[in-house]
Amino acid sequence: MSTIDHVSTDPASPPRLIPFPPSSFIDRPKLLRIAETESRQYRKAKPFPHAVIDNVFPEELLDAVIADLPSGDQAWTRYNNAKERKSVFSDVNAFGPAAETMAYALNSLFFINFLEQLTGVDGIVADPYLHAAGYMRVEPGGFLDLHYDFTMHKHLPLERRINVLIYLNRGWRPEWGGQLELHSNDELTDPNHQEIAIEPIFNRMVIFNTPNALHGHRRPVACPPGRSRLLFSCFYFIVPPVLGYRSRIENVEFPTHRSFAAAATRLANRLLPPIVFDLLRPGRKRVQ
Repeated sequence: MSTIDHVSTDPASPPRLIPFPPSSFIDRPKLLRIAETESRQYRKAKPFPHAVIDNVFPEELLDAVIADLPSGDQAWTRYNNAKERKSVFSDVNAFGPAAETMAYALNSLFFINFLEQLTGVDGIVADPYLHAAGYMRVEPGGFLDLHYDFTMHKHLPLERRINVLIYLNRGWRPEWGGQLELHSNDELTDPNHQEIAIEPIFNRMVIFNTPNALHGHRRPVACPPGRSRLLFSCFYFIVPPVLGYRSRIENVEFPTHRSFAAAATRLANRLLPPIVFDLLRPGRKRVQ
């Protein structure tokens, strides 16, 4: 496997070797097939839109992400209360090379286009902060009660819309618990309540829409000492719609080459209601 030298501005710093580019994490033909064949099933899935996809990523690269697991406790954010017991590591700058590369791969244009085609959600925005995402580790006795995810980004005016969870648990056994639960929004005791449980096995990717998505893993993790329930996550957002924003969109204008078309566009922007622009908008491009 070839290596790429990471250029450093510090002459005293040795080159950092990255053994794979972000594209090596992405199986484009497989994701194309999934987007084309599973989008309808995704959108109709119960109890809310989701997909469970196995073996998308090269195993040796996921093993490298596991090997990059940050040591020490100082950079982990710990949650230890009656609702959850878990740890999260979101600082991309402190990731090892494999985890950093995976984060970039999951935020790449191709992967975002894949998500748009699979989910039907337009205008997906990746999160450069990896806020509350990245590594999540749940040690023996840990759990995450049923919950709805936060709705708005902490630093950006963005609305959360899609979760991607990639499980990193080789040899995980059902009796160890930690199954991801997806629930409908009626009472848990309602006879019509819908619930599914997903095993957190190695190289399993779970994608789901976050609005009104009740989920968690209530069963405490009971894996042996030295093991934990481990995953890598990325969350995706959209820009909340602003009434009439399309009527304010204008093309690049060159003052020395003013044209009748540009003037007509500006006039249309002022006179036509915003819904007209939405109806005339071209369809979403397919993943390529």
